[in-house]
Amino acid sequence: SGHGLRGMVRRDTNSPETVSVGASIKDVAREAGVSIATVSRVINNSGSVTDATADRVRLAIDALGYRPNRFAQGLVTKRSRVIGIALPDLHGEFYAELMHRADTRAEEAGYQLLVSSGAQRPELRLRGTLALDLMDGLVTMVTESDGPALDHVRSLGLPVVVIGSDLGAQGFDAITFDNRSGTEEATRHLLRTTSPAHCWYVGGHRGNLDSDERAIEFARVLRDAGSADASSRVHHGEFSVEWGRRWTESMIEAGRLHGAAVLAGNDEIAIGIVDAARDAGIDVPDGLRVVGFDDSRLCTMLRPTLSSVQVPIREAGATAIDLILSRLAEPTRPPEHVRLATRLVERQSSRERRA
Repeated sequence: SGHGLRGMVRRDTNSPETVSVGASIKDVAREAGVSIATVSRVINNSGSVTDATADRVRLAIDALGYRPNRFAQGLVTKRSRVIGIALPDLHGEFYAELMHRADTRAEEAGYQLLVSSGAQRPELRLRGTLALDLMDGLVTMVTESDGPALDHVRSLGLPVVVIGSDLGAQGFDAITFDNRSGTEEATRHLLRTTSPAHCWYVGGHRGNLDSDERAIEFARVLRDAGSADASSRVHHGEFSVEWGRRWTESMIEAGRLHGAAVLAGNDEIAIGIVDAARDAGIDVPDGLRVVGFDDSRLCTMLRPTLSSVQVPIREAGATAIDLILSRLAEPTRPPEHVRLATRLVERQSSRERRA
């Protein structure tokens, strides 16, 4: 029987007329003067190979342009070198930054990222569209207080990293954001020249873990500053420019916005607030001070530039992949919880009022 094609057929770029066949593991072994088993051990980092031999094999791989068949490797190592990531949404800079950094980190480690999204229960969408049992690990985001059911994933014994909620008690590694530190810093910043009676928090919907945590901390800082009705200064809606505009228009109509200060639940809400205020002739920051949340790239493009609480989303993307790799290396270690700090980045939109 024939031995079949060895790898992919490719055209030699130096000579358009020549078609060459991709190098095989056999070719690498011949070039390096070692056995096929030795080449396999070097590629899979398994078994004992001297440094000199490993270097010779790697030089042969580079010289021949050999690309290991990841699928075939997976059959041997029981690793697919694929990590799944399930997000509630793929729109907006927040998720784009998370995915980009996770993808870069996965690629550096020799893994591919498989992405799935769905507004409802992203991990169930993953279950339906992707073969979870063919993945080496899963990164998912839990943003709602009722949380998703990850029982199916747990039953597969798959390494899972949850972003946004500490599910260590359920046996999962987790990454959360310390919303309290950034919220406290932003609220105290606004209180420096605005009384508690004129400060507002305009957040996303109730039940969103981040929005709720920010709202609770905002109200606590206001109470510490002497506010008797701190909880009534918190308004929930949705994470959108439209909600920011609607809230601002209703507050202007009620005559309650001039001279106020607002902490928004994300940058999109803040943009809607600034936009509607300026349409109504209210100057930002002299007539209204605004701070967003996330510190997206838009903040520096707007005029006035937008103050915002920085959420280390890129760091979360890279850390999630690192936790998966760490779990693959040490399957029995206790669940790890990484809490990332948030901090205020001051810009023009919240500048203290001129006397």
